[in-house]
Amino acid sequence: MKKYIKTFICTLVLVLLYSINVFAETKELTVEIAADKYSNAVFYISWENIDKTATVEIISPDGTIFNTSKTPDNVYEAEGEAIVRVGQAAGGAWTVKVTGDSLGKIDVSAGQLPNSMIIDSFKVSETGGKYVAEYKVSDCPEEIYVEIFADTDSEGYDGTRIYSGNGGTTGTAELNMNSLESGEYHFYIRISKDGIFKREYSDSIFSYQNPNATNEVKNVAGGKYNNGYYISWDIEDEDVNYKVIVWDGNRNLIKEEEVHGTGIYYGDFGTGESKVYLAVVYKHGHSKYEKVEVLKDTEVEATVEYDVADTITSQKFITAEVTLKSKATFEAYINGEIKIEGENESGKYKVNMSDGDNEVVFLVTDSKGNKQEFVKEIHVDTVAPALAVSEDINNIISTEDHIYISGYSEAGATLLLNDKEIDMKKGYFNEKIELDLGENDVKLVAIDAAGNEAVYTATVKYELSKSSRTELYVVTILIVALSILYIVIFVKGIKRKKK
Repeated sequence: MKKYIKTFICTLVLVLLYSINVFAETKELTVEIAADKYSNAVFYISWENIDKTATVEIISPDGTIFNTSKTPDNVYEAEGEAIVRVGQAAGGAWTVKVTGDSLGKIDVSAGQLPNSMIIDSFKVSETGGKYVAEYKVSDCPEEIYVEIFADTDSEGYDGTRIYSGNGGTTGTAELNMNSLESGEYHFYIRISKDGIFKREYSDSIFSYQNPNATNEVKNVAGGKYNNGYYISWDIEDEDVNYKVIVWDGNRNLIKEEEVHGTGIYYGDFGTGESKVYLAVVYKHGHSKYEKVEVLKDTEVEATVEYDVADTITSQKFITAEVTLKSKATFEAYINGEIKIEGENESGKYKVNMSDGDNEVVFLVTDSKGNKQEFVKEIHVDTVAPALAVSEDINNIISTEDHIYISGYSEAGATLLLNDKEIDMKKGYFNEKIELDLGENDVKLVAIDAAGNEAVYTATVKYELSKSSRTELYVVTILIVALSILYIVIFVKGIKRKKK
């Protein structure tokens, strides 16, 4: 039931009462209310078979619907009773629908709910394993019915009753906690009179260890893990079932999850959560527990820097420079296999990798158990790229001043011809090489993304053909003859000038 119930008082003026035997699943009846009669009206519905639960819907004369779906803060439903607050009651016919099986005789009453029955104080204390509640109530009858509940959170009023009895406006009550599992508990009190009640939570929160609990999970540890949290423990047997419990920063229960076959559990912080508490217990039977506190803003004071920036490499090892800024230890894993364990010194650490995909993880754990992963995804490729020429040109003698080289290389590889990058189309190339007279060195290199190289080298000799050599000889002789003639003429001219 929602917080509006806090306005309920112990005195309800009954103005209309209808009784009817119900055997069908749903029964509908009409209640007439005079205009402006109630400024804070409430309907109280009860049925004969109090161990049965029913759903209730009330429709005002103007068609406004009150039920747990549309107005959850105005409706309380439980075994044997339901209470619906409608506020300012319009005059006219109100429709009441009650749905349930084997409810027996149904009573419906409506009346004014004055603002009274005030819970002035309610607190719970613990001494020597005994839990005692103290309360004070005002503006109510001298005798009221008091119930106290232990709840796993501080809202919803859905806890376990641990005390009930008649009492006065002040009193104390010793609480019976033995039926509860070990855990974090909030408490609320319910005071009632004539079917109308008020409830309120206490500020008290206790970590309760059931005295009948003899078992306790061993070696529990936990903390922040990357951006989430974890808890770990020793498993006694793979067939044993465990239960992990998570509370928020106010020690309200968030979730309970069964864990089987492992000794570790991971979780993520919810929106707005800055702190959680964790515990692990045996799923069956009473267990004691050790509570672990985890703060979202906790940071592991360490850095890990890898010497390979790319995601692919041809080297079969990687070096990580680990800097621990506070007391911590670390491990290193390659594809989940531990390679370095229990190190606690800053420095450079080398780990070997295998061809193919590698996930490198350095896991740093600080002195409080918080953990941070430093992950590097890297592909190792030590195989040279494919490189083939269509025709081997090594030791070819060419009478042309150029030659072509063609072939195939690995897609995505970089291809260099005599240190100049050339293009490929779908892995194929065909490139012209200009030749100088004599021997010409040819070097073709394919380089893949990992830096592996495949190399092809050749020597090509460029010679003139016979006809070209004859022409060259003639031209050479002509040039020599002209040069000699020029020299003779030039010398004779000088001698004439001297005479």
